[in-house]
Amino acid sequence: MYFDSLSKLLCQIERKPLFLRFNPNPFDFTDKDSVNEMQFFLPDGVTFQILLKDESLPLVLSMLQLSVFSGDNKVFAWDWKSFISHVLAKTGKLYSIESSVVDLKILESYNGIKKSCPETFVECFNRIKYLVSSGLWKDCENIYKKIHLPLMTNVIPYLETVGILDLNAGKKVHAHYEIDGQENGRLRCHNAFKNGFVPHAMGSDIKEKLKPVGYDSLFMAFDYKGMEAFVLAYLSKDERLMSFCQEEDIYASLAKSLFGSNSEKIDRELVKKCFLPVIYGQSARSLSLRCGMAADVAEGVVERISSLFNTALSFVADCEEKVKQNGFAKDVFGKRRNNFELGKEYLARNFAVQSPASTICLEKLINLHISIQNLNQSLKDKAQISYTVHDGYVLYVTKDNWKQVYKRSMEALCGESELCPGLRLKVSCRGGRNLNDLKMIKDRK
Repeated sequence: MYFDSLSKLLCQIERKPLFLRFNPNPFDFTDKDSVNEMQFFLPDGVTFQILLKDESLPLVLSMLQLSVFSGDNKVFAWDWKSFISHVLAKTGKLYSIESSVVDLKILESYNGIKKSCPETFVECFNRIKYLVSSGLWKDCENIYKKIHLPLMTNVIPYLETVGILDLNAGKKVHAHYEIDGQENGRLRCHNAFKNGFVPHAMGSDIKEKLKPVGYDSLFMAFDYKGMEAFVLAYLSKDERLMSFCQEEDIYASLAKSLFGSNSEKIDRELVKKCFLPVIYGQSARSLSLRCGMAADVAEGVVERISSLFNTALSFVADCEEKVKQNGFAKDVFGKRRNNFELGKEYLARNFAVQSPASTICLEKLINLHISIQNLNQSLKDKAQISYTVHDGYVLYVTKDNWKQVYKRSMEALCGESELCPGLRLKVSCRGGRNLNDLKMIKDRK
């Protein structure tokens, strides 16, 4: 009876545009007792729901493939990634369709629009129509196709379903990621699953209890070095900052210029607390209080940064001025932020750098995933991305495959950016079984 009714319903929507949403949102594939529903909305106001039961899921997916997702019909969705992760977790396979999926949640978030899920097809269509007619779709089309589509249909579902072992709980737990969830373009991560963990909020106590899923697996963690400084140099075309990026350690080199001959005694973390914050508008007084340095030293640091990197400062100052004029900020890739409080337009300085840096991190995440997927079958079976935090990526490797994975990962992460031709970044790499005590792995050129 269930499949007879389903067949009749699916026949009604064949070759028609439709809007799809999911209840609950997101699906929790870690909860065996959850009841997951796929909701269909048609242009004529017809709606219906399908229960995605574990035992019948493969057959339901096949029927959907034949009746709904074949051909060139338009599919509008809200959080499509949640559905793909659910299917991958339950069947072990990605669910690929020929239709073009337009995820309204991602598009609106990218354009600084904060709204809840549409209640009807007409509402969804009108909101899509606004994005197109206003020009917002044109601004974000390239990033949606090159970044958001592969993230939601492939990369993030793999990250969410691979999991990590929680020794205290005695089970595998999973991270949940929201694509373009934060204003700066970073992936938002929160505990949406019954058996979940949040990589973005892990202290040493939490790291201590998390181990690789496989008994013979190790962690291999890659982190970008000076990511935002590199992106700032690239976008602003500040030649002096570009030269610092060529140094082995950009912050160690900056220490010499900012603090003089005694720079060997300066903690590089202190330099990191000084350089970008001053670029983003921090005053000498605020710097003095925040970093615990004498007022005259802080004033000297601010003056030195302003003198050395005037081109970079002019770039971010121009971004702030545009917010004052237009009421919103838009980064180099078209991502938009609207909600700047009066008097806090200076936050556009940070946004102008951190937002594109976040997009580049996602570009590299996709490259890294593809690189691992392209490994020989014997090597890739136990090579996976365990989780990601902003500009860091943690992988599972083994003693047998880590050298090959390391080589491929370095090529993917340090290769030239397609989004920013000519931009090449640097990474550090550590490995081990304890996230609190990973050992440095030197570049094996």
